[in-house]
Parts: sequence; structure tokens; C-alpha cells
Amino acid sequence: MQAKKEWVYWTDKLAKDVIDKEKKLRRGNKVFRTESGLGASGFPHIGSFGDVVRSYSVSLALKDAGVKSEYIAYSDDFDGLRKVPLTLPDTLEKFIGVPVAYIPDPFKCHDSYGEHMSSLLIDAIEKAGIDYTFQSAAENYRKGVLDEAIETILLKSEKVGQIVKNLTGQEKFIETLPYFPVCEKCGKIYTTRAYKMIEDEHKVLYVCDQEFQGKNLNDDKKIVIKGCGHKGEASYFKGNGKLSWKPEFAARWKSLKILFEPYGKDIKDSVLINDAICREILDFEPPTHVMYEMFLDKSGKKISKSYGNVFTPQVWFNYGNTQSCILLMLKRFEGTRELDVTDIPKYFDELAKLSKIYFGLEKIDDKKDLDNRKRLFEYVYFLKPPKKSVAIPYAVMVEIAKILPEKDQVGFAIEKLKEFGHLKKTSKVIEKEVGKLLEFAKNWTRDFEKKEVLEVALSDGEKSAIIELIGAIKTENDADILQKRIFDVSNKFGIKPKKFFQTIYMILLNSERGPRLGHYILQAGKNEIIKKLSATIQ
Repeated sequence: MQAKKEWVYWTDKLAKDVIDKEKKLRRGNKVFRTESGLGASGFPHIGSFGDVVRSYSVSLALKDAGVKSEYIAYSDDFDGLRKVPLTLPDTLEKFIGVPVAYIPDPFKCHDSYGEHMSSLLIDAIEKAGIDYTFQSAAENYRKGVLDEAIETILLKSEKVGQIVKNLTGQEKFIETLPYFPVCEKCGKIYTTRAYKMIEDEHKVLYVCDQEFQGKNLNDDKKIVIKGCGHKGEASYFKGNGKLSWKPEFAARWKSLKILFEPYGKDIKDSVLINDAICREILDFEPPTHVMYEMFLDKSGKKISKSYGNVFTPQVWFNYGNTQSCILLMLKRFEGTRELDVTDIPKYFDELAKLSKIYFGLEKIDDKKDLDNRKRLFEYVYFLKPPKKSVAIPYAVMVEIAKILPEKDQVGFAIEKLKEFGHLKKTSKVIEKEVGKLLEFAKNWTRDFEKKEVLEVALSDGEKSAIIELIGAIKTENDADILQKRIFDVSNKFGIKPKKFFQTIYMILLNSERGPRLGHYILQAGKNEIIKKLSATIQ
């Protein structure tokens, strides 16, 4: 095992931590496995994709450090359905409490609801070029992959219950086994209570007498799910039930020998419990972790696979390349971030800036900063960076997309890019890249640019402010200084900066928001911007 001499980026440093840990433990792992869970109970969102990207990037870092590594995409398709997601049919209400692997696919294109939901994230994974091994929880339970860990956990259930109590105060698993059989009568899973283990027969005795609260998010209706009262027995070796979430992570980490897994801040307590169960019950040192925080929508609500604010990776891929989305995931993982579709151009442009830095077209004096940015660029391309890259501002491509002819659109775009100073030489590679960028811009223009020209009513103060701004645009060639001048002008004329920016965006883009104005004005061309602004003060 040969380690890298230099550990530059956070992914490299985590890989070093994993390698150093394994050296000390001397477990003799030949394959260093990383993992992330694929939620199968609702639509996968951009945060779910972030889980994948972070775990896969550490797998790449391990390979780059000279060890064999495998990334596992693990579908939690044996979880029970707790909510009917928005837009899905109300007929799913009758399946609340049933494992999603046993629910028919409402779209009728997969064998189950769980398989359909997992497939959506798998589609994004494959579009991003991620090398993965798929694992299904339902299949692993049926095949006995977790059997040894399950039996150990059930035999030591009292100690498991004490660990849960010590870390959370919850006493539930002191009184009952941390295992949910699927009721053989009603088919539900969270309504069962396993109260006795019969080790010699590898089964548990249970009664379906619990209740929990489900929900139909289409009308925000709360639904109380009650057990049917059936008493029965279930083999824990034949996929007739599943472990509670509290020890389930630990069981799969041990069974699959997982050495790294990221997790969201919202499940921190569960991860701490599973880490303890790994060590104290299963005699397995748990994976190295990195904790990240959630993406929020612009209203401050957590982006959820069940609610209507789902922002899927496929949506991103309509308007931006996969690398810009991967950049979002890898540039940092600390702190919550508000996110929606309007942020795509920002990350697209940030990728272009990274490209210039990587290829030496933009200088960074600080060596540590330079090394980090170059390494980030390599990871954005999964350690296979292009030999050349086209760094064109998103706003420029959008402006070109608005004026395309019917024929030879790529050729037209290339000529415009040369005219604007964003391209000098062309090649088949560059033509192909411009073609891709143009498709993103066309999609953006089609879906977000208003077709009608809106008249923007201006007060006398706003007209005076725009006249002064036109003067600043004529003389200023630094985008950051121009951005500051916009603030200065708004303050000078007693206009709230937010309102002034919205007014300018409406004039230029028929939208209340848009790209960073200072850069956009210079990139789109001063003459064109001045022409649009001047038309409003005639």
C-alpha cells in the first residue's frame, strides 16, 4: 500500500485518514469500500446526489493514493412508506407502512415503487459518469447478506437498547427487539413489535399492535396507521423483516466492510448510535465519516424528497453541465446553503473560472490556494480533467441563445463568441463543447426568459439613477468595481439596493433576478446594455 506524498484537497485528506486508520487496525482489507444510501421512499433530490458525489470522490482519492476502492450505492428499498409524496396518486395511501420494495410502481415502468425511485438517482449517477456497485436492502435481507450481524444485534438487544438510551434518552429498544417483521397478514412493517427471539430457530415472535402517523402531502392529511392485531413469527434469516434504523447502518457497515460514508447533519444522532453499535456489539471499527449540512430552498425550507420543493439532479442537467453540479457538492460541505435553479449560472461561471486557473489563464499568487483550486477542478472531472476547456460566461451564452438563426446555430454562436472575445481558435472539440453549452442556454431561455417585452415603470429618482449608472458603465471596465458602483448609485438616490437591482434585471432580462450584474454588463457588451437602459428613460 503506497500512500500519496501530498494530500491537497479534503477528499485526499479523508482518503489519508482512511488509509492510516486501516494500517493501525491491520484488518487486511483488499478493497476500500465507500458507500452512500439511495432513498427509495420519495423523489431523489439534489442533496441525495451530493451524498453520492462526496462518497464517490473519496473512493477516487483512495484509488489515486494507490489502493483498490469500490463505491457502493445502497438503496434503502426495504423501508416502509410513511408519506405519499406530492403529485403522486392518493391510492398510495393504502400502502403507507408497507416496504417500498413491495409497493407497485405508480408509473408502471418498474417492478416496484422503491425500484422506480432508486432508478431516478441511478440515472443521475450514470449521466455523471460515476462508477458504482448497486446494492438493494431488500435483496440483501432476502439473500442473507446481513444475517450474521442481525443475529448478533438481536442476541445483544438489551445492550443495543442501552446504547440508544444513553445517546438519545429513548427507552423503546430496552423493552422490545430492534427488529421490524413484515406482518404476514396486513403486509405492514412499522406496526409490528418483536417481543421474543428464538435463537435455535432463527426467528422472532411478534404482534402487529403498534400505530404510527403517516401523511398524504397532496392535501396535508394526517393518517394514523394501526396494527391489525395479528400475532405471528418471522425468520430473521429470510428477509421477512428488517432491523430498526438505529442499528441497521451498523449491520450493513460490518457486513459490507464499509470504510467511509458521509452523512447529513439531520441524522447525526443515528450515526453516533450506529458507530457505538459497530464497536460495542459487532466488534467492527465504524467507517470514517464526514458530516455535511442540508440544502435549503430560497424560503429557508429543507429540500425534501417528499415535498414539492424537490430540486432533482436531472433538472440541473437541463441547464448546466454535470461538472457544475459536482462543483456545488465538492467545493464545501459545511453550513447550510439556499439553492434553486437560478443558482445554476453562478456555479457554471465558477467552473469556468476554475478552468482558467487550472490552465494558467488566471493567476493565483498563494500556492496553497492555487493547489486547492486546481485539485478541486480535477475532482470536478473525477480526476480525468480535459486537456482544454472552454470558459464562457453563462450570461453570454444566454444572450446568444436569444438571437439564434434557424440554421447553423453552433457556427453562429462560435462567430459571436469570437466577436465578444471569448474564443480565438476553434476545433472539433471546441465546437462540440460550444454545442453543449448552447443547448443549456437554449433550455434556460425557453423556460426562464419571458418572451414578451415588459414596460418597466420608473420614478424620476430611478431614471436619474439609471442615467448615472449609464455614465459609470461607459467609464468602468472592472466588473467588481462596477458592481460596487451600482450600490453607490442606489444609495445616492435613496433607492434600496435590492429594489434597484430588481429594476435593472427587469430592464435587461425581464426577470427580478439574474447573474452578478457587474460581470454580466461587461460580458454582454456595454453598448447593448446602455442601449437597453437608455430606452427606459426616453
